Amino acid sequence: MNALVQVQSQIESYPSPVLMPPAEGRAYVLVRDNLNAPSFEIGDVLEVDLGITRCRWDGVYVILLGGRQIVRRVQIRPGKNGRPAFYIFTTSSRDQGFFLSFDELVVLAEVKNVCSVRRIG
Repeated sequence: MNALVQVQSQIESYPSPVLMPPAEGRAYVLVRDNLNAPSFEIGDVLEVDLGITRCRWDGVYVILLGGRQIVRRVQIRPGKNGRPAFYIFTTSSRDQGFFLSFDELVVLAEVKNVCSVRRIG
């Protein structure tokens, strides 16, 4: 079973959206940084599919890296040795990504939707 669980907002400066409980096999992840802005920002809630534990195509995934669960963009590109590898990066710093081999990448879930709550006025 995946280690991801439903996360509720703990950030007081952002309103906590009222969401329906996730469907079976899905979970919510609260965004706590702006590394993937403008796609999603602090306070947004991502709906992730826990059934996807492999990178099947380019997309946004929850991965395990250095013992931490993080949300990153993943692309399949030719690696340093010319063989296909996974390029891991954030939206805000595409050029500062890094490569992982097929054996090194641990996918916990794929991001399917984002719920954005913005203050106006």
